[in-house]
Amino acid sequence: MEKKFYQDLLDKMSDGVYFVSRDRKITYWNNGAERISGYSADEVLGHSCAEGILRHVTDSGQQLCRRGCPLLAVMADGKPREADVFMHHKDGHRVPITVQGQAIRSSDGKIVGSVETFHTRGANPYAAYCRDRVDDSLDTVTGLAPRRFGELQLRALTQAVAEQTTTLGVLFIDADHFKDVNDTFGHKTGDEVLRMVGQSIVNGLRRGDIPVRWGGEEFLALLPGTDQAGLRAAAERVRMLVENSWIQKGEVQVRVTISVGATMALPTETVDDLVDRADKFMYASKQGGRNRVTTDTGALISNADRPILGTAAPWVTASA
Repeated sequence: MEKKFYQDLLDKMSDGVYFVSRDRKITYWNNGAERISGYSADEVLGHSCAEGILRHVTDSGQQLCRRGCPLLAVMADGKPREADVFMHHKDGHRVPITVQGQAIRSSDGKIVGSVETFHTRGANPYAAYCRDRVDDSLDTVTGLAPRRFGELQLRALTQAVAEQTTTLGVLFIDADHFKDVNDTFGHKTGDEVLRMVGQSIVNGLRRGDIPVRWGGEEFLALLPGTDQAGLRAAAERVRMLVENSWIQKGEVQVRVTISVGATMALPTETVDDLVDRADKFMYASKQGGRNRVTTDTGALISNADRPILGTAAPWVTASA
């Protein structure tokens, strides 16, 4: 009776809650965890959170399953941990969350596992988890702003830049080898991948930034009020998040990367000049090998960890 009472209590929480055993197997998964991650309890119980499920990454692209896992650290010394990370959603994209880990102890004080609670953070209004109803004004595939709205915002923002009342950074983003996805898996999966890419882009942006489905597999992100440092950080963050996104189709992980062109608007230029320059930098990223960012100051060098591939626990595959 007591166990059911506490389980019902946890299931009523809006935060996600899950328990893991000493060997990092999930033993409990509440309704909040299902709502935020998309994974049901039946899909995760008995599995490691790193077996192709959550695989947290930090803002800088550090793979916490390989190094820095908060739950593993909690079970080692019993001290609570908190971190801002990006969780993998069942639909493929990355979701920004804050996690808190605590040790679970037996009646004699021995650490027998740990519990993690998590909640979403930094919500951009175009993030899927912010909306509780269908919005017909958005792009139907990705949930982002459509091109016509992006063009209106570009005109207004470039006018503000000309008047020197704000700054504006622009990211021109193209999904790499997207045609291969359509050819191999079909257009339905292709649409799922475009939504995955779009939502990972959204979740790497600030609240006031505007993500736009520009056309096909092309996206634009408008970053009002940013500077060169903020522009570079946002560009690398969205690149890293898309690289760490995937959709599971049977035994296959469907993945794409993106090529990014990043530039700051100049007070004397037109909208076409600005977009053309961002587009040119994006093509420089393509020509440089794809899955990279090119800015006004040249190609960025990424310090992010390589993504974890496959569904095996990475503490097994990392040494293989």
